[in-house]
Formats: sequence, structure tokens, C-alpha cells
Amino acid sequence: EKPLKLCEHFISAASNAGDTILDPFMGSGTTGAAAVNLGRAFIGIERERTYFDIAVERIREAIIKKQNGPLFAKHTPAIQTTIGSVRV
Repeated sequence: EKPLKLCEHFISAASNAGDTILDPFMGSGTTGAAAVNLGRAFIGIERERTYFDIAVERIREAIIKKQNGPLFAKHTPAIQTTIGSVRV
């Protein structure tokens, strides 16, 4: 697992708000959570179901936190389980 702040540093240095970040080896979703925190769209791909489920939950939590709680959250990840990808 990569530190969240490190991912945020690289994403902010290499992209602009609203850009789409692609992580073809999503793992536990650190890059996706960082993308959400920085206002970027995110596409992640993970073939291992265990890590995929962890990543989806982690990204969902980042969305809820950014949007001030579950009652105010306007977006949840779109999950495509046939190939194990998540798009925010």
C-alpha cells in the first residue's frame, strides 16, 4: 500500500482538477481515494476480488468524506465486476 499523501502529491503534480486518473493495478484503492480527494475522476482495474472489494469500499469512504457524509453524498462508484474495474 502506498501512502495516501504520496499519491496525492503525484496526482496533483501530474494532473489538473477534473482530469481522469487511470490505475490499471488498483490494489487497495489508494490512488482512487487520492483522486477523489483532489477532485479527479478515477478509473481503476483490479483482477483480485479481495483487493477489488477493499478498493471499492475505500473509494466509497473517500467520496462520503469529501461530500460531508452519506446523507449528502451525490455519487458512488460505478462497479463493473465482470472485469473488476471501478469508475468514479
